[in-house]
Amino acid sequence: MPPVFIAPAAWQTHWLSHPAYTVWAGVAQPLAGRPNWPDQAALDGLFAHARRQGCPLPAKLRCVLDAEPETYYESHIAHTGEVPTRSNNWHDWFNALAWLVYPRLKTALNARHQAAIASGENQRGPIRDTATLLDECGVLLPYAEPARAAEVDQMRWSALWLTHRADWGRVIDAYPVGHALPEMLLAPFIGLTGKAWLLPVQAEFFSWPLAQRLAHLDQLAAAQLGQLDRPSRLAPLPLLGIPGWHPANADPAFYANTDYFRPQRRAPSVWAE
Repeated sequence: MPPVFIAPAAWQTHWLSHPAYTVWAGVAQPLAGRPNWPDQAALDGLFAHARRQGCPLPAKLRCVLDAEPETYYESHIAHTGEVPTRSNNWHDWFNALAWLVYPRLKTALNARHQAAIASGENQRGPIRDTATLLDECGVLLPYAEPARAAEVDQMRWSALWLTHRADWGRVIDAYPVGHALPEMLLAPFIGLTGKAWLLPVQAEFFSWPLAQRLAHLDQLAAAQLGQLDRPSRLAPLPLLGIPGWHPANADPAFYANTDYFRPQRRAPSVWAE
């Protein structure tokens, strides 16, 4: 049977120091000492703080707890600037953080859904499916060494994370976008997989401060979103294999589980077209 994921019920902040949460920790830091789930005032304060720091959020955008949209979720956001956000809910909490980390990309994703809906793709087709995959479980993989990107695309996990392990973080790295991923990483399980978007960058990218890297990726991904025209543009990525993201992967034997670290793609590769 597939693993059953159950998110922790109580608010907690120990995840802020975990390497898998580096992307989210900076924007969430103002609430690090909070003992309970953020309320509306706390969320509004978090967004106000981000704007004071220069975050280029849409002018009216805010997360509204327990809002009930009368139209499609994406249409409600586009028309009102309100992001419906369930109280005491990890999935929606990390969605709020995603808006703060990737404001340009999240805005572009919303616009893509709107354009698809306007063209009649109400029930979702390849355009909206791909946008949803990125928004829910996407991971940006900037790379400066094409050979490492090819190892991801060709699912050669031992080459990527054992033979060339020292290259991780130096010429290729992972920056989660999808807000389902940090939720599931609170209770990680074998089988947890993201959808990787391989993006070429210059080698100096990896020496920049984190905030500069994230801003660059936000701009780059938003500008190139039109390239994601079908789900096969995104490569499967077994997240627990990422160095530092799971203690078991310090042992090379961890990568021998071919049920998780599968050795072949499920669809033809199109990332480098």
